[in-house]
Amino acid sequence: MGIELRKIVNETQFHNPFQGFALTSTPSEIRFDPLTGQRVRILPLRNRKLPRHDWTPFVEESRQKFCPFCPENLEKATPRFPENIVPGGRLKYGQAVVVPNLAPYEIYAGVTVMGPEHYLSMTALTPGIIVDSFRAALDFLKLVEAYDSEQARYGSVNWNYMPYSGGSIIHPHLQVLCGPQPCRYDAEMIDHGRTYLEKNGRNFWADLLEYEQEKGERYLGQVGNIHWLATFAPRALCDVTAILPHKTTIAEVENQDLQDLAEGLLKVIRYYDDINIASFNAALYTAQQEDRGFWITARIVGRYTIYPLVGSDFSHLQVLHDEPWTLHVPEEMARELKTYFE
Repeated sequence: MGIELRKIVNETQFHNPFQGFALTSTPSEIRFDPLTGQRVRILPLRNRKLPRHDWTPFVEESRQKFCPFCPENLEKATPRFPENIVPGGRLKYGQAVVVPNLAPYEIYAGVTVMGPEHYLSMTALTPGIIVDSFRAALDFLKLVEAYDSEQARYGSVNWNYMPYSGGSIIHPHLQVLCGPQPCRYDAEMIDHGRTYLEKNGRNFWADLLEYEQEKGERYLGQVGNIHWLATFAPRALCDVTAILPHKTTIAEVENQDLQDLAEGLLKVIRYYDDINIASFNAALYTAQQEDRGFWITARIVGRYTIYPLVGSDFSHLQVLHDEPWTLHVPEEMARELKTYFE
């Protein structure tokens, strides 16, 4: 059957008080993820420009509080891994340090402190900081897999940048998870990727890349070996997908891949900063060698508040109906974002 990009365009009519109560029509869209089939909604507020957010008060307030990740506190305030898992108790790569998560939500849960600086603006993030942090995270995943091959099978590297993303600490850090089963969405990608391969005899991500490159509406460009797309069925604001062709496992991710990933992420982050998106979530998804049909992917989505008094962009649709929604049409976003990849 191959790649199918399905969407429904709806029109809602009402008498608009801002146009003299003339009868007007407002469009909205329902799209379906081409791999999992999950429905997402694109709402008509997409043309509203987000206000510029100033993190200064939050950062200054956080400086007055205790931060376990700052250099003067890290050694005495963060836990250590057992020596038989991580020699020395903490894993270091460059200026990045991986420590145990005090509130773990998986069997193996680490936090990668991305460096000594308590706050890094979007424009202060560098390829080196990202590469070192992701390398340290992946090295931790390799260690726990070597220690416990039965329970440490599915790992991911996750980034909550600033409070709108769910990040509880200003100091830049990554969340690293590993357990016997993948997370729910990860499992859907793995399972549907396998099914697609069995039905079509081809890899879903290979077909998606071929389709998107041919159409050109959402294909952003290539950085090294990694391809970047505006996601057809976005899970949140300005959703971008990165694809690492022909790679499935943590062991296959090379330093050059991380350099390419960092440079691509920074292009998207620079775009976010330019359009006043002040926060984001990112994830790197991996699988096992036997998970045929899966290629490593990364996702980055913007996070924001709609109005000053609304503390989150998550509503009943995501939390209670599992239907993501966003404001930007991917094709319109792609036209702007492509220039960052040129």
